[in-house]
Amino acid sequence: MRIYARHFKAAALAALATGAYLGLASPDTRASGASPYLPLNLSPEIERQVERVLVLGGRAQLTRPVPIATVLEALPAACKRDAALCRRVRHYLDRYFGRAGITEASIEVAAASHSTTTMPNERGERLDSPVDGSALVYYRPYDHLLLTAGGVAYAGTEGRFNPDGTLVSIGNEYVQIDTGWRSQWLSPLTDSSMLISTEAPTMPSLTISNQTPISPLGIQYQLFLARMSKSDHIIWEGTERSGYPKLAGMHLGIEPVRGWSFAGNAVWQFGGGGRPGSFGEFFKNLFQATNFGGSSSPNLDNRFSNRAVSLTSAYTFPTRSPLEAYFEYAGRDTFHGEFYRFRETDLSAGLHFPEFLNRFDLTVEASEWQNTWYTDYVWLDGMTVNGYVTGNWGADWRTPKDDVGAQSAMVSLGWPLLSGDEAYVRLRTLQNQRYASSTSPVVEEYSRALMLTLEYSQPRNGYTRGLQLDTGRDTFGSGFVRLAGFVRFDGGSPDAGKNAASDQDEVESDEEEDQPKGRFERFVDLGISGGRLGLDLGGFTKAEESAPLAYRSVGSPHLGIGVRRDVTTNADLGVRAEFDDFHGAMIALRVLDYRYRFDQHFAIGGYFGFARYSAPTPAQGYYAGAGLTWREVMPHWDLSLDMRNFDHVQRNKVLPSDLQNGDTVEWYTMQAASLYLSRRF
Repeated sequence: MRIYARHFKAAALAALATGAYLGLASPDTRASGASPYLPLNLSPEIERQVERVLVLGGRAQLTRPVPIATVLEALPAACKRDAALCRRVRHYLDRYFGRAGITEASIEVAAASHSTTTMPNERGERLDSPVDGSALVYYRPYDHLLLTAGGVAYAGTEGRFNPDGTLVSIGNEYVQIDTGWRSQWLSPLTDSSMLISTEAPTMPSLTISNQTPISPLGIQYQLFLARMSKSDHIIWEGTERSGYPKLAGMHLGIEPVRGWSFAGNAVWQFGGGGRPGSFGEFFKNLFQATNFGGSSSPNLDNRFSNRAVSLTSAYTFPTRSPLEAYFEYAGRDTFHGEFYRFRETDLSAGLHFPEFLNRFDLTVEASEWQNTWYTDYVWLDGMTVNGYVTGNWGADWRTPKDDVGAQSAMVSLGWPLLSGDEAYVRLRTLQNQRYASSTSPVVEEYSRALMLTLEYSQPRNGYTRGLQLDTGRDTFGSGFVRLAGFVRFDGGSPDAGKNAASDQDEVESDEEEDQPKGRFERFVDLGISGGRLGLDLGGFTKAEESAPLAYRSVGSPHLGIGVRRDVTTNADLGVRAEFDDFHGAMIALRVLDYRYRFDQHFAIGGYFGFARYSAPTPAQGYYAGAGLTWREVMPHWDLSLDMRNFDHVQRNKVLPSDLQNGDTVEWYTMQAASLYLSRRF
């Protein structure tokens, strides 16, 4: 019998020694059994290092937890960039290559001011929790069978034990079945995920996924079915019933180009309290459009599920100054019976610079979501588990069952010291909406929340110790402070503080040789834009439509910032942010920015992305377009003409001044042309 861990580790070390690309060298170097997962929001120090490895290795990760197979595939390229980082991650991964072992263990003791505020992404733990701990052990009796047991526990008023990570895993690299308490995270963002995250306690579930991409398209899939906590407020046949709703999820992604991934995701809350919930009924209603709205009350018994969907994208650029750009556009329930319209939306984006100024690890992320996320009119507790939302942590920082939207942002900076220790600082901010919604007519006096985290960690032989300070104020203006000391048995660093300078010198001496040979460009666009901006006031019947689609002409200076790299001899692929003022700021994010070069001067392009318009309240949607480029009109300068179509940039009618015609949503549409010069760097 072949033991998965033995041949996989041997293949990984061989690939690292030769610099070969793991997984393409030969069939023997691929994972052939069930793959374990890295801890998710349990060992922050090693998780941040793994995120750096993925970017340096050119792997765009759209879901978490991260399979070990994915990290091993990224390591060869990452080792050429950062030898010290590579050695630390390889040492950590050693624990997964035996027949049995402990993969994660930690304990944290804290002193805090009294605060009921939920700690972000900590499975329901509150700031005033005095102690928490976690552990995970595994046993692999066969190649294709992996048993893990453990969990997360925290004390305090809301203390609980959650068997997170307790799983039975069966399968291989193309089909793996996990049954038990498996964490789910359907987003490339590391600090928030709109559909599902680790904000709430982990649910028991059945998950089917693949660990190795399939076909040249790099297909990745994940399906899961989970049981939510008990709810006493499920509407069925006109009354509130009790039961356990189910939560189903799906992820389908592709990676057709090394480093660029794109995916569609969805979650469905259904069943419980006597409501339909069989597999047959679920698949029958899987893609059924929700025809919600109108002047009359909907038939609640006809509604099968509370659904949320998202499109996600991530692009890594492992260049001299590596970076990763990633995006998430999400929506709740289809609207007007049409798949491309949503009642509520979210737009999130992030940038990760793992070698900022050659030393620091910088991450910046931001999210904005409209009202009624995680609430519902059938499942009155909404998408929650034990009272905690299943998605973005910011939605727990509001009055329970309040459906206001919000804006959140996070910036973090980490840097390794020559001693081998690590310093880390993170600032989170959250602003709940200050206006009423259709279901919450009373406006809460929400303040801007701030949370500053300072951490100092010391890897030692076999473990990491450290201190963490969290301080700030919540959304009601109350201050808090929490000081914690922790020990994580993550293997520490076998040579903490040794050869750090020589490792850096080695990397720098080989830096020029190790850089990707293809073309990589940074650029800034400056020009003008103009077009027609239209407003569709909505309405479900002709009688309710207050006005036809009305257009007005608009013009604006145009600014763009982007990066691209060549993916074939004549084709480039990149990302770009565009800024205009069309009687309100229009921020457009090209998540797919394609260009084909015919010769030295002439090129055409096409693109798709998401947009945010500063209407009376935020409007969000998607856009697409095409353009022509005359390259090298002057050295390092290009001239471009683009045509953009903004379609269904949606805004909820939540202001008293909004025209009420039975429709809760209105849409902005726009056709715009942009003429601009690009300066390449």
